[in-house]
Amino acid sequence: MSTSRSSSSPGLLTRLRRDIRGNTLAIMAAALIPLIGFAGSAVDMARLYVVKVRLQQACDAGVLAGRKAMIDTQMSTPLETAAATQATAFFNNNFRPGWYQNRNVSFSTSKASVNTTAGVANAVSGTASTTLPMALMQFFGVSARTLTVTCQAVFDVGDADVMFVLDITGSMNCYPSDPATCGNATEKPAYGWGNAITYSKIESLRQSVLLFDNTMRSSTDPSTRIRYGFVPYASAVNVGRLIPAQYLQQSWTYQSRHLSPLIGAVGWGGSDKMLPGDYAPYQLLAVPFSLSNIPKAMCVAQRYPATGFTTSGPNWNTNYPQAMKYYNVSWSSSSGGTCSGWQQPLRPYWRYEPVQWDVSQLLGTINGGTVADPTRFDGSTSGWKGCIEELNTSKGATFDVNALPDDLNPDVIPAASTNKWRPLWPDVVYQRNNTGFQDITDENTNDNSNSYRAGYSLANSAYTACGMQAQRLTVMSAQDVNDYVYNSDFKAVGGTYHDVGMIWGLRMLSPNGVFAADTSARPGRPAPSRNIVFMTDGTMSPNGEIYGQYGVEDWDNRTGGANNDNQDYANHTARFRIECDAAKKRGISIFVVALGTSITPDLTYCASPGQAFQASSTDAVKGAFRTIAQRLAMLRISQ
Repeated sequence: MSTSRSSSSPGLLTRLRRDIRGNTLAIMAAALIPLIGFAGSAVDMARLYVVKVRLQQACDAGVLAGRKAMIDTQMSTPLETAAATQATAFFNNNFRPGWYQNRNVSFSTSKASVNTTAGVANAVSGTASTTLPMALMQFFGVSARTLTVTCQAVFDVGDADVMFVLDITGSMNCYPSDPATCGNATEKPAYGWGNAITYSKIESLRQSVLLFDNTMRSSTDPSTRIRYGFVPYASAVNVGRLIPAQYLQQSWTYQSRHLSPLIGAVGWGGSDKMLPGDYAPYQLLAVPFSLSNIPKAMCVAQRYPATGFTTSGPNWNTNYPQAMKYYNVSWSSSSGGTCSGWQQPLRPYWRYEPVQWDVSQLLGTINGGTVADPTRFDGSTSGWKGCIEELNTSKGATFDVNALPDDLNPDVIPAASTNKWRPLWPDVVYQRNNTGFQDITDENTNDNSNSYRAGYSLANSAYTACGMQAQRLTVMSAQDVNDYVYNSDFKAVGGTYHDVGMIWGLRMLSPNGVFAADTSARPGRPAPSRNIVFMTDGTMSPNGEIYGQYGVEDWDNRTGGANNDNQDYANHTARFRIECDAAKKRGISIFVVALGTSITPDLTYCASPGQAFQASSTDAVKGAFRTIAQRLAMLRISQ
């Protein structure tokens, strides 16, 4: 028996379905189509990104150059041709047509107003565009893409407050090249010619401040507000007129003198008719007197004047204030009435010690007028120049910037009646040669005395200084700045206390405290940048005999370094450093310039990073001030 099969052959599709040889190649061929799409998309997206970034950079460069060249700041007028041309040139230098096959490049600029007064242009805006064809995606029907970017540059100094804290101590009268020991009483004159003129340090400072101001003005728009303040410092600062009256104390204790409670009877006649503070000196013994035509009722034992002392009177032959005691008197009717007896010259018997004086009337002399000097009987008067003694002061060299005592706190607002600022009153301050009280007569307190300085108080010595009045933050014209630094009171005198200057510079710049209103921002504007420019020509040099912001250091011992120079230096240095810390904590930038001296570790510590400068000549210090002003001025991209 036989079986037969169909003789028909399978179809092509059937055979292909059954034949699995070569399938990979077909699959890969089919997969290439989407892979090319993915790769092409990635490549063209990268090309778009690179070109757009470059276009943005060129746009930014163009508007920066245009704003730098722009002069006319009126919004009502178009951007001047010179500025537009400069902007286009910088754009073209940074973006070339044809790069990555880009085409149809365009760049346009216009004026803009950014956070400023209406109608004032302070910026240049730009728009740049180009067309970029697709490299691979064009095969998938994707057309060329147009890239567009915008840019804007503002060239100004945002509102800025600058507090100049300036060393005006005696060494500033010297030349920058003089040794550190130089301390002229008067300013050295300029010498040289042409561009090789050497000026004193104080004159170099004046010129530097003017250059700083000129640099700032040339970098600002009319809408920008720059406020300046000045704190010239030595061992004290002249801020009395700036402090509101309610923060000034009405009485204060000074290292002074007053009439002794004792009676010093040395001549004849004992102490009869003498008052506390009267002294009968050895060299002026009692002598007899006889006066004619004196009514009997007037011939009595008495003191003349009844109280106090005077520099004029009967039979006076002295330059010292004195009184006269008449005693053992008798009267007769001869010669129309004769009064006879003995007369004893009296002079003041002074006690040197801390004395509390009422200063309420003295405070009123800040704007003119005088009060009687309570430590003298020669008719001397006294007025307040404006320097102050500090609030109750913390001793030592360790402080916490987060918990500063009142005397170091820039934000303090005095409240207690016994802890307010006090007038510096050198006319009533006297040295003595021991820590306790001392009873001394005028014979031992003459004009040549260094121990007690009668007739030659600290007000007339190099041991106290009250310099140029400080200036609160305010908008100043160029002429105002010139008038300030060339004021006749802007002169060098006194010793160097960096802490004194920094304490008050920060107080007057702090956004809180007594002077907070001076530092406020304008409505609708961000807070101004706050900056301290601290200039000195030397290191800290406290002296225990100086009468300044902390009283007479050896006697008042307010900072804790009395009669110990090393400790005194350490304490004042610590106060300076912590005040620098307090400024930085409040976001205040500190620029430090050392003129004619090296940048010490303490000055470097005080300065904000990279903002300490050393200058050894007039040109160098002017260059430092110019650089600081340029750093405060900013050419910036705003969008």
